Parts: sequence; C-alpha cells; structure tokens
Amino acid sequence: MKRFYRFCVVYSVFNPFPVTEKLLCYFVAHLAEEGLSHQTMKTYLAAVRDTHISLGFPDLRSTDNLPRLTKIQAGIRRVQALKSKPKRVRPITPAILERLRIYWSSDRDGCLFWAVASLCFFGFFRLGELLAPSADKQSYLSWGDVSFDCAPHPSIMKVHLKTSKCDQFGRGVNIFIGRSEDSICPVEACLAYIAVRGSGPGYFFRDR
Repeated sequence: MKRFYRFCVVYSVFNPFPVTEKLLCYFVAHLAEEGLSHQTMKTYLAAVRDTHISLGFPDLRSTDNLPRLTKIQAGIRRVQALKSKPKRVRPITPAILERLRIYWSSDRDGCLFWAVASLCFFGFFRLGELLAPSADKQSYLSWGDVSFDCAPHPSIMKVHLKTSKCDQFGRGVNIFIGRSEDSICPVEACLAYIAVRGSGPGYFFRDR
C-alpha cells in the first residue's frame, strides 16, 4: 500500500477511500509510467482492494464491473507485450544430444532420461505427450502405444498418441520414427530403455 499512498500524496489525493474506479485508472496509468509490468500492477490493485474491504467499504467488483479499468489494464498488457523482447532459447542440436547421451549413460534413470530426450527430438514431441500428466491419466503414453516393425533389428518405431495439442478431439495419431545409424538413434535409445524397464502394462516411461 505504500506505493498507492505515495501516489495519492504526489497527486494531492488526501481522502482516497472509498476508492473510485477513476482513481484506480489513474493509479494504474501511473504505475505503467513507472515501468511496472501488468502482473505487478495486479498485485498492487489487490492490496488496494483488500484495504478497501478491511476499512468497511464494499468490494468494488461486487458492485461494479470496472469496465474502464479493465480496458486500461488490457491496453497496458498489449503495449507491454509488443515492447517486450521474446525469450531466445538455444536449440537442441545433435552435438548437444550426444553430450546428454554420454552424461546419462550410467544408470537406469539416465537410460530413461535419454530415451525421452531422444524421442522428443526426433519425433518433435512435447513432454506432455510422452509423460503421464497428473490431470488426465487416460491420455498417457502406455506400453501398448509403442511398437516396432520387427523384433531382431527394428528399423521403424511407431508411437501412438491418444491425444495431442493439435488433436483436441482425441482421435489419436500414429508417429513413425526411423532408425538413424549413429549413437543418438532414438530407436536404439528406446530399445535400451525397454531392456531396463521390462515389459508390462502401465506408463511406457516410468521411473520404477
């Protein structure tokens, strides 16, 4: 609340309570001028709202939708989004994958991590498509969703996704991953993981 009271002193607002929507709009504009993010502004507004209620005044949002304040906040959010620089993330390369393979080659957990990383890279999977989410256990990648074209020396691996971000109706899709003749082969990575995991129903990727 210190920032709100300081704002009131600067602009000669000596009796800010009960707070009006007009005053909140000026306060938000002031915070924007100071360079605060819209998320931080929401925190300050929440503090003002809590103080407003604790002083015995009704919750503004229960009596008024505050349409002008809502529009100003939305405008600030858009302007800040246009000005913000996108976060640049270095891409995963085959050289980085090779280093991960070497690092994770020591134990069972490493075998699991390597299989997931290799499969995500070559299949363009999201982690949520391969690992079991806590909310929807029906869409997890199970033992029966992964198969190979032949047992002795498979060259193609089939991964069946029950649902994905681009398949919102849950029709399911089959993704085929081919063998690569190098050390970061996703087929070999998954075969090595299966040798450690063993066969059986349940999550395909599981820690125990």
